[in-house]
Order: sequence, then C-alpha cells, then structure tokens
Amino acid sequence: LGKLTNLRTLKRFLVCDGKGDIKGCNIRELKDLNKLKGYLSVERLEGGRVKVIDAKDAHLKEKHEPIGVELDFKVGKNDIVGSASEQKGLLEALEPPHGIESLGICDYKGERPVWYLDTNYVELQTLRLQCFPLWATVIGIKSLEKLEVNTCPTMCELPSMPMLKSLKIGAMTDSTRLVTSPTWTGCRWKDVAA
Repeated sequence: LGKLTNLRTLKRFLVCDGKGDIKGCNIRELKDLNKLKGYLSVERLEGGRVKVIDAKDAHLKEKHEPIGVELDFKVGKNDIVGSASEQKGLLEALEPPHGIESLGICDYKGERPVWYLDTNYVELQTLRLQCFPLWATVIGIKSLEKLEVNTCPTMCELPSMPMLKSLKIGAMTDSTRLVTSPTWTGCRWKDVAA
C-alpha cells in the first residue's frame, strides 16, 4: 500500500501487527501517502499491533490535505490491552495535521498528548471523543462548532467555546459541569444522557 504514493482517497486504514495478522497493513505504510485527501480513519491501533517508532514513521502530521482524521484504539477479542502510557506514546506519535477540520479519537486509555494543547488547530470544527477514562476536561478550542463526548467517566468540565453550535454528551458522570458561555445560546442540543 505504501507504494501507492499518488493515492488520494483512503477512508479506512486497518493496522496489522505483521506477525501473521493478515487483515491490514503496518502503520508505516502511511509514510509516503502524502496526497491523501478527505477523511482517514486509522483503526485497530490497540492490541500490541503498533510500535511508537512505526507510528512516528507514518508522518501523519506531515499530511496536509486530509480534512478529517479518526484514530481508533478499540480492542479486539484476541487483543492484548496496552497500558495507558503505551497508548499515550502512540497518540503522541500520531499527531494529526494542523489543517484538519474534524478529529475523532475512540477507546483511548491514556492521558492527553502534548499536541492536544497545541493552539495551531485553528481549522478544527468537529471533535469527537469516545471512551476516555482518564480525561477530566476538554480544552477550549475557539474554532470548534461541534463537540461529541461519550463515555468519559472522569470528564468533569467542558469550557466555553465561542463558535460551538452542536454539543452531544453521553454516558458522563453526574458531576459533569458545563462552563456556560453567552455564545452557547445558539447551540443546538442534540443529546444529553447520563
């Protein structure tokens, strides 16, 4: 797959471990796919399939044309669950490009990566976080228009986001506190579930 350097569309990239796992590719195969556009979902990041050095070699940050990236750490039935620090190392290495408009991260057990605090994500309009047991807050992203937070039991604070139009919250703790903002008056409340 990595030799298809003119490839423009790759919606799903299934990661394999290279040890008899025949469904997918090593994440390093993304390295030279610099012309990708649209949305890219990188799946099966968990289960010992990906080494941090391979994730760095994917050069995800250097891809300037994707408008959306989803990173999925779901564990399969035969997978080994990686530690929170292993997952954090992977997510650090898979820093998305600054020009993306949409970012989704699923089933991530680690702490926030350093790049998440980066203020260079000025185009980011949609953020979807699902199954994050360790994150207590979401940073305020000024350009964010849509936020979906689901199954984040320690999440206790959502800050003001001036452009927010849509907020979806699901399976949170009773102590989740919203910092209200006068600009949230136009926000369309999609779903609030405890």
